[in-house]
Amino acid sequence: MSSKEVVVDVRGKLCPVPVIESKKAMDASPEAVIVTVVDNEVSRDNVIKLGKSKKYAVGIQQRGSAYYIRMTPPGNDIVANQTESTATVHEKKEIPEVGGRVLLMTKDYLGEGSEELGRSLMKTFWFCLTEADVKPKKIFFINSGVKMVAEGSEHLENLQALADAGVEIAACGICLDFYGLKESVKVGTITNMYVISDSMMTEAMVTL
Repeated sequence: MSSKEVVVDVRGKLCPVPVIESKKAMDASPEAVIVTVVDNEVSRDNVIKLGKSKKYAVGIQQRGSAYYIRMTPPGNDIVANQTESTATVHEKKEIPEVGGRVLLMTKDYLGEGSEELGRSLMKTFWFCLTEADVKPKKIFFINSGVKMVAEGSEHLENLQALADAGVEIAACGICLDFYGLKESVKVGTITNMYVISDSMMTEAMVTL
């Protein structure tokens, strides 16, 4: 396996640009080690997720305000071991696949008709998921659904329990901006529509 490195310097760029440019580099040089350089935490986390979703070994170093995310393709064991050894506390632990489904939450109530009833149903729904033997692999929140992961939400306890159980929880950054909630996220991470749309095309998704 080649140990060629490709550097993707996207400092000053916001998501989804760092994710898109990193994926382009992976596609153009599938045997190369991709080193993506970003300068914000949201881009850092999303590029890490991209690398792991592609089964790359991922390590990260912080130098000043910049994050250097080193992604080694599958099969390059020597370089992969070196990559893993560079990981810092900024890298999240590998999240186990607790189930095969991905949930896309498009609003903060469940079903159509009465929104009051829908919000009550949603609270019951999250509690049922925390008790279920098989949980979803990921939960994405878009539009008014992002309100459920923000400060003041009545669902935070159940959503945190799901996150603690290994469920990946992520809210759309554009949607959080629209509702003025980007600084109020209490559970999960901030993602972008590129990551969500890619998941829609490649994974078993349930839209609610």
